[in-house]
Amino acid sequence: MTRPPRHLWRQFHIISSTPDDCRNQAMGQLQGRPALWVSPDPPDGVPGIAPDQVARYLGQDIDHLVFDAREDLDPDALAIAAGLVRGGGLFLLLTPNLRTWGQQPQSLFLQRMARLCRQQEQPQEPPAIARSTAALTREQVQVIQALDKTATGHRNRPLVVIADRGRGKSSALGIGAAKLLTRGIQDILVTAPRLDATNTLFQQAARELGGVKHSRGELRHGEARLHFMAPDKLLEQLPDTRLLLVDEAAGIPLPMLEKLLQHYHRIAFASTVHGYEGSGRGFSLRFSQTLDRHCRQWKKLTLMEPVRWAPGDPLEAFIFQTLLLDAEPAPVTIGPGRLDTSRLEISPLDRKALARDDARLEQLFGLLVDAHYRTTPTDLRHLLDAPGLSIHTAGQDGTIVAALLVVREGRLPTALHPGVLAGQRRPRGQLLPTILASHCGFPEALDLDWERVLRIAVHPRLQGQGIGSHMLSYLKKDAAARGVDLLGASFGATTDLLDFWQGNGYVPVRLGQRREASSGAHAATWLQGLSAAGQKLQSRAQGAFQKLFPVQLGEPFSKLPPPLARRLFREEPGLGIGNRHRRILESFAAGQRQYTDALGALHELARTDAAVQPVLILKVLQGRNWSETADILGLPGKKAVLKSLRATVATWLQAHPLE
Repeated sequence: MTRPPRHLWRQFHIISSTPDDCRNQAMGQLQGRPALWVSPDPPDGVPGIAPDQVARYLGQDIDHLVFDAREDLDPDALAIAAGLVRGGGLFLLLTPNLRTWGQQPQSLFLQRMARLCRQQEQPQEPPAIARSTAALTREQVQVIQALDKTATGHRNRPLVVIADRGRGKSSALGIGAAKLLTRGIQDILVTAPRLDATNTLFQQAARELGGVKHSRGELRHGEARLHFMAPDKLLEQLPDTRLLLVDEAAGIPLPMLEKLLQHYHRIAFASTVHGYEGSGRGFSLRFSQTLDRHCRQWKKLTLMEPVRWAPGDPLEAFIFQTLLLDAEPAPVTIGPGRLDTSRLEISPLDRKALARDDARLEQLFGLLVDAHYRTTPTDLRHLLDAPGLSIHTAGQDGTIVAALLVVREGRLPTALHPGVLAGQRRPRGQLLPTILASHCGFPEALDLDWERVLRIAVHPRLQGQGIGSHMLSYLKKDAAARGVDLLGASFGATTDLLDFWQGNGYVPVRLGQRREASSGAHAATWLQGLSAAGQKLQSRAQGAFQKLFPVQLGEPFSKLPPPLARRLFREEPGLGIGNRHRRILESFAAGQRQYTDALGALHELARTDAAVQPVLILKVLQGRNWSETADILGLPGKKAVLKSLRATVATWLQAHPLE
């Protein structure tokens, strides 16, 4: 009797040889069975797809798959491809000779991969488990029941479903949604980072409803509808719906999720813990805090039992081991608030030694995963192989408690300067010099030595104790001793990060117009000059930004939250309000002058005062209308906003009397 696929391990073989021999061996093992080849050069006449396109197959079950790593290996593509193969299927990994893989050109990531491949043994098949293929697991049933309560019970009680790949998370959401449609729920919205990520959800919903026809991203059952909308479009339109399902939530920036949470009162989030999109563990830690702030009575369910292959699947174990999908920071015994940062041992890490030390690499990568919202398998390769990258760790008693990733930039060849200055070239690995030269207009940035902080990670149990600042202080001394001109960073502009970087002596010199895909925030560029030339550039770039930023608040940053705008202001020495504008402000504060007649003086006040108030930012600098300004400030209307403006000006005048 043939066992159901869900109760079989997947067969997993590594074929290591010359390119032609690898292909011939793979064709021989397939024995004519159809297979999907994930390869830049698949054989003629077989279904094939390039590694960077494999995400298009998400939601599909593949019986046989060949992953071609003979030329190179894309870690994200490998993680996706492995998750496509169902229980009882066959996964073939084609590699060069394992003894020389990663030697020429040198790749520490591939050398580690080769070592782990050599350690693989062909596993035995697990014993049969007597259960119907169609049966849901107990955990899936719990998700379906919880989804029903979310849709029909008390409002503002979000559901969060967490699982590794292959646990039936999306299937449970699809079945649960279908059951709700049959019970009279007329509209259920689905969103996810990409439409492809919802394939399983829609397929399972259609199957549950008896195979009803459905188009891409939409399913109808009578008058009821299950339909997809991209996150950005959803936030722009905010359509009414009875229930919102957010699949692969870790792939959506946290600020966007928070806005959805604030608007929709019946909502369920699902996310992969260790997946191709990036670890959902960092997402879980941060999103839990967001949920606690907005609605305490939220519910979390975790799916542990695989449904698409048997427990203990060797392919899953191999992928987790090689890509460190389940890496976690080492446990610490130091209690919160009891760490003495002066006792931390800070030192650079040798990446060659790190690639051979699996335990230490797992500690470090686990720290990066937990400390950041999204970490992908490709980040592991960058950690080991990225040119110019240095790793500094802080440890105590052999345990890594913090890490600093820094990349060297600057000293661009003169031949590249014209293209960079014209905005026609963006040399790889030269982010900060390119921004300062091309966007900010400082060509001297191309000739200086830079070090850019790529990431700072502090153990979750030890955050808020000054360890990150201690690491930056160490870097400043170390870089200055090595003759580095400037330190810098580019991170999403949130209030916490603005406070952190400013508190460590960095100054903002640019705010990117587009929002980052990872954080949903505008990227802020920060500098700290070390040498005389570096300090001179810092001063010039900071001054230019302070003149430009108030103008940019009208456009393109007309929607920037006032708390962020206030933190990016710096009071310019020597700038003040002239006597004429002061008289105008005095009459405006006394109610003797209209807003439009005082606008010039109000604009000067808003531009020159570091303690500028939200009402001045919203109305004067960003030019928002009276109604929108009132809504944001929680005021009843135009009269109240005008009263607040007059009071703000009066307070400022009292605090700054004429000498």
